[in-house]
Parts: sequence; structure tokens; C-alpha cells
Amino acid sequence: VTIDVGGTKVSTTVSTILRSSYLAGMVDLSAWDSDAEHSAQIFLDRDPETFALLLRLMRQYPHVSGLVPHEPGLLASLLAEADFFGYEPLLSHVKARAYFNAREARQDYKARSEFTTVGRLDGESFADRAVRVSAGDKRLKEHIAEIDAKFNSKDESYGSDRFDAVYGTVGDALASGVLPKYYLEPKPPVPPPTKKIVQLMPVDTPCWYLVGDAYEPRFGECGDFVPMHPMSQCITQPGLVRRVACHALVEDQHGTRWMEPMLHLTTKDLEEWMGTQPGDGQGLIFGATLDDCSLKKHTGGVARRTLLASDWFEKMLVPVLCEECGIMETNLWAHVLVAAEPPAEYGFSGGRELGQEAAL
Repeated sequence: VTIDVGGTKVSTTVSTILRSSYLAGMVDLSAWDSDAEHSAQIFLDRDPETFALLLRLMRQYPHVSGLVPHEPGLLASLLAEADFFGYEPLLSHVKARAYFNAREARQDYKARSEFTTVGRLDGESFADRAVRVSAGDKRLKEHIAEIDAKFNSKDESYGSDRFDAVYGTVGDALASGVLPKYYLEPKPPVPPPTKKIVQLMPVDTPCWYLVGDAYEPRFGECGDFVPMHPMSQCITQPGLVRRVACHALVEDQHGTRWMEPMLHLTTKDLEEWMGTQPGDGQGLIFGATLDDCSLKKHTGGVARRTLLASDWFEKMLVPVLCEECGIMETNLWAHVLVAAEPPAEYGFSGGRELGQEAAL
């Protein structure tokens, strides 16, 4: 096949031409059935230099990666040409790479509400709700694992399809600057949330931070549609208790400020974190896991024994109660109690005691 591109003639084969949906429609394949010496001629009013780059890639099919030019202007022209001629192998490769460079896996996670409704449905028992919500949360975890796998493997089909859904056509992406920018370089990652302690304020009287599971039977949930006990009664039977060391004024990366307690850590906290160090899965190993048997990893210093309540909640309660024991985080309540003496800890009927599996 002879192609006249703006006055510059190039020759190629039918098999190469057929890789372009646009050019494939310009060739009559039946002509070779009656004349084996037939020579098709096509005229294109296109830029010959840009078309030559596209034709080179079409001849190299299925190889694309490593052959794409990295000069932004030249690449933008090549992508516009590939989009015009419908050369999908190049477009799919570029869109997938740009998508994974521009996005983080968590941005593709569906909301929990798409898998389950946390509130009870009309006429639904507490037991049925727990089963339904647990099943929904399991599907959500499977969905998150699936998305993570696609990002880790850089699944081209997924990335190309999601690029179209998020950024539109190649023309739209070129106009917005997404292409060729994010094909050539990854987007800077979104900085993780930060918490900065601005000021510490002492407590005037002893304070205690209480946590409990709202669905514990002792809180009044003895049957369906039975009211929970008043909070004033529930806080006398908490699952866990930590002493408040002081109050902290905290600021996040957006400048938002709030007050929350700083907690004294206990020996149970120490034992829990020591007992979950890497090793043979059976406990501590001298010379291997005892290189840092302090709380440095969690508190930021060897001698520090206080932690923001939100950090303690995230690093202690969520891994032990929610991830290991299946207690839903949304079921946990917290309360700051002002009292001379703390209430007794009643534990959690659905989870193990903190520190009980640590081999000390």
C-alpha cells in the first residue's frame, strides 16, 4: 500500500494498515482477490513527520513501551494522530500508564454505603443486621483488595477504561493537560493526613478515657428493639479505661483545630505492641525482635508514654478489636469521665484482652 501523506510518499503492508481503524476503512481487501499485483494508493492530508512516527509504532506492534517519544510537544502530536487514526495499542498503553501515574488506588475505592447500610432496616433484628453489615464489609474489603491488585499490577485494560471514565477522550485529556503530562511523570502523591500538637493543657482533676462496644448485652441490648441503657449507666461498665494525662490542642494539615485527650499508656499497651513484633509468630525472639521493645514506633520516643486518644484508638483498638476480632469500629463508643477513681474494665465479649497473647 502506498500512502501519500501531504506530498511525502511511504509504502507499507496491508497487515500494518489494518492496525488502524481509520486506515483499515480506506483499503478494499477484495481488490487483491482478482489482482494479486494490485497496489492500493491512499492520500492523507496529514503532517508527514508525525505520521511517520505513528507508522513506525504500528510496524513495531505489539511492542509499544520504550518506543514512545518523551518530548512533550512531539508526544502530544503523536497522541492526537493516534487518536485520529484509531491506533488503540498505543492509546491503551498511554492512557493506562497516565492513569496509574495520576491516581492512587484509594481514589477508586467505592464507598461503604455501596456495599451495606449500617443502620437497621425496617423490622430487622440486631442479629440479622450484624450478619448483613459484616457480609457487606467483607465485600468492601474484597473490592479494596481487587483495586489494590489492579494498581500493583498496572492492569492496562483497567487503567485505560478508568482513564476514559475519569478524564474523558484523548482530546479532552490533551486539552486539560493530563496528557502527555502524566504519561511522562507521576503525579506527586497526596500527602498523608497530619496531626500537630499546638498546645498542651493540664487536667485540673483526674480524668479517664473510656471505650465500649455499644452492642454489648450489658448495655441493654438483650433483645430486638430494646432501648440501650442511659450513657450514665454504660460508662460504669466500660470495655477499656485509660487515664488522661492532659488535653491537647491539635491541628491538621488544613489548619483545622480541635481538642482531644492525651492518654497515659499502660503495661497492657506495651505488652500488646511488643507481642506483635515480627518473628516466628509465637512471641518475642531475643536478638531479633527485642531490638526495640519500647513504644518508640508508636509514640515517637523511647521514654514517651503518652499518646493522643485518636492515635491510641487507631493503633491499638482498631487492629485488635476490629481487624482481629470482628468488632465493628462504628459500634465503639468513647467517653471522657471526670472522677477521682476509674471504673473497672469489663473487656469486650467479642474480642480478646489486650496483651494476653504477648509472650513476655
